Amino acid sequence: MDLTAIDFPDICWRYGVFYCIRTGTGRDKKYCPWSGVKTALGEIEQKIWCQIAEALIERRGESPLLKCLVEWKTAHNYAHISKEEIRKEALQLHVARLFDNPLWADFVPFNRKYRPDALKSAHLVTVINECCKMPGEVTQEQIDHALNGTIACPCCGRWSLFHFCEEQMENEIGMEMTPQ
Repeated sequence: MDLTAIDFPDICWRYGVFYCIRTGTGRDKKYCPWSGVKTALGEIEQKIWCQIAEALIERRGESPLLKCLVEWKTAHNYAHISKEEIRKEALQLHVARLFDNPLWADFVPFNRKYRPDALKSAHLVTVINECCKMPGEVTQEQIDHALNGTIACPCCGRWSLFHFCEEQMENEIGMEMTPQ
């Protein structure tokens, strides 16, 4: 496989694939699991996919960003998955370019910590979710795609109803009323 011709959309993880490979016959029959990844290039064994993803990230000079994703996933490892699984998930996030997607629930906190320049062009909105009743920032895109009026709380991460922060609403109303 020519790695120089591969880009992130080519290896974006669509879904996992599992096969049970059978060899031999009779009492010599053996079963061996095969785990892979479905991508635009076809099915690739998981270990090989990870190697390709790491090579592409290295070629693009984005290894520090991958390290940040691994650190983020480790700090938010609520399911207590292994370091190997954390790395694999970080590779998935990186290849999918999730850190650039304003719909990602962790877009604001991740980019505030590791890539503050990415927030300069983001459409940030201050909201108060009903779960914590504390102001926090989310993207306008998250609000536009709110499911049944709920978004991930910027404070605790729970999905709950929200309303706009009154200070922000007053500022927006004041801006609309002032002639330009």
